[in-house]
Amino acid sequence: MRLHGDIQRQGADYNRGCCSWSRASGASASRTDAEDERRHSRHATIADSLASASNGTHSVGLDVLASCGAMRRDVSDAFTRAWVGLWVTTGPCQHFYRKEFDLAHARDARLASHLEHAKATLTGPMSVESNNNATSAQASVPATFDDVSRDIAVWLQGMRLTGDRGWYFRVARDLMSLVGNASLLAIIGARFYRDATQPETSPLTATGMWPGAAAANTPFGIPWADWTLLSFEGLKGLLTQSLGSPTLIRHHAVDEVLKRMDAGCRLLSACLPDDLPRATGPSPSAWRDVLGTLTQLRDVATLFTLTNTAVPPARLILWVSSWLEPDPRGLNSDRGMLRVAGLILDSCRAVTSLAGTWARNVAFSHDANGLQKRWQALGEAASRVPEAELANVMRRVGHVMKLSIHCDTLLLAKIASHDNLCRDLLDAPEPFDPRTIELVCKSLGVSVHSSGFGHMALLSLQPAENSWGKRWHDKSWQWSATTSVRAAYRLLLAYQHWGSMLPEWLMSRADAAHETVPTSHPEPDVRIAIGDNPAYDETGC
Repeated sequence: MRLHGDIQRQGADYNRGCCSWSRASGASASRTDAEDERRHSRHATIADSLASASNGTHSVGLDVLASCGAMRRDVSDAFTRAWVGLWVTTGPCQHFYRKEFDLAHARDARLASHLEHAKATLTGPMSVESNNNATSAQASVPATFDDVSRDIAVWLQGMRLTGDRGWYFRVARDLMSLVGNASLLAIIGARFYRDATQPETSPLTATGMWPGAAAANTPFGIPWADWTLLSFEGLKGLLTQSLGSPTLIRHHAVDEVLKRMDAGCRLLSACLPDDLPRATGPSPSAWRDVLGTLTQLRDVATLFTLTNTAVPPARLILWVSSWLEPDPRGLNSDRGMLRVAGLILDSCRAVTSLAGTWARNVAFSHDANGLQKRWQALGEAASRVPEAELANVMRRVGHVMKLSIHCDTLLLAKIASHDNLCRDLLDAPEPFDPRTIELVCKSLGVSVHSSGFGHMALLSLQPAENSWGKRWHDKSWQWSATTSVRAAYRLLLAYQHWGSMLPEWLMSRADAAHETVPTSHPEPDVRIAIGDNPAYDETGC
C-alpha cells in the first residue's frame, strides 16, 4: 500500500517530465520533422493498441464467472496479443542501432510484410469486444494455441530466412576479400621469390628493417601495372566495406527480436500460477554453448579490422615522407611490409568474420526453434490454469503488455531473469504505469533510466543513446565519453548503407524473379487474428 501511495503522489510529476524528449534532440542527431512525426504516430498507434488490450484483460476478468469458456478464449487471445506486442515494440525500444533496425525492414520485403501483418494482428478487436458484435457462427469457432503456433512457426521461419540472407551477403564479402588478398599476396610472393633467386635482376637494393620488402610496393616493376594493382586493392576495400551493411542490419534485427521474445516468453510463463509447471522450453544444450563461443570470433574480427584501419594511413604517410628523404629505401621497405601485413590482417579478419557470422546465424535458427517449443509449452500450461486463477492470469498478462510498451529489451531481460522483481511487477497494483515499474525496480536495486519518445515514457537499463552516440541525461541529449567514437562509427555506417544500395537492389530483383512476397494480408480473425493466415509477421517498426 505504501508503494501504491508513492505511485499516486509522484505519477503526475513523472508524466510531465517525460514529455520533453521530442524537444531535446540535437541538430546532428535528429531526423527530419516529417520522419519524427511519422515515427511518433506509428509508435503511438502500437502503444494505444497494447494499452487497450491490456486494459481489456482487466475488464474481462470481472466477468470470468459469467462465461468460463469465453474467458479461456480471452486468455488465449491475451497471450497472443502480448506475444505480438513484444515483437512489434522491438523497434521503438532501440537505441544507437535504431536506424539499422528500421533499414533492415525497409530493405527486406519479408520483414516489411511481417510488420503489416503484425500490426493487423495487434490492432484487431479482442474476442471479448468482437463477441458482442460477431455472429453466433463466428463466435462459435474458437482459436486455439495450435492455430497460433502455426503462425508463430511461419513468423520464426521468416526470421531464419532473414538471418540466412545476411549470411549470404557476408559470405560474398569475405570470400571477395580472401580471393583478392590471396591474389595480391601471390603476386607479391612471386616478386619476393624472383628477388631471392635472381638478386641480380632486382633494381631495388635490400635495405631497412625489412630487407627486400620494398618490392611489395611495385611487384611488377612496371608503373602502369603497379598502379592498376594498387587501384584494385583500393576498390576491393571499398566493395568489402559496402557489403558489410546488409549483414549488419539483418542480423541485428533478428538478434534483437529473438532476445526480446526470449524475455517475453519467460515473463508470460511467470504469469501462470505457481503450482503449474513453467513453460521453460528446451534445456540449454552444449551445442548452443559452442555456438555462443564461436560467435565471439566476430569480436576478434573487429580487432583485426581496427588494427588494419591504421595500415592505409601509415602507408600514405610513409609514401609522402619518402619524397622528402634523400635515401627513401628504408621508408619504402617499411611501406612494403605494411602492405603485406595489411593483406594478412584482412585475411584473418575475413576468416574470423566468416566463422563468427556462421555461428551466429546457426544460433538464430537454434533459438527460433527453442522459442517455438516454448510457445507450445506455454499453451499447454495455460490450458491447465484453474478457473479461479483465470482472471489473475489475465491481469498479469496485461502487465506484460504494458512492460513491452515502456521497457527496452535489456530491461525486459533483466526483469525476466530476476524472480523477485518479476513477481513484484506482475502482481503490482493499479495503476500499472512507468512510475510503478521504476519504483519497483529501484526498490530491488535495479537501476532504471527514464526517457521519453513523443508522449510515451520509456525505461531502459542504461541511459538512452541516440544514433549519434549522445546519451539522455537531465531531459536532454548530452555528450558522453564515447560520443566522438560513436559519431565516427555512425559516419562509417552511413557510408556502408549507401554503398550497399546496388547489391541490395540486385538481390531484391533476383528474389522477385523466384518468389512473390505478399504485400497485403487478409483481415485477421477477430479472436486470435492469425489462425488461417499463412502470411508473415514483422520484427518491429
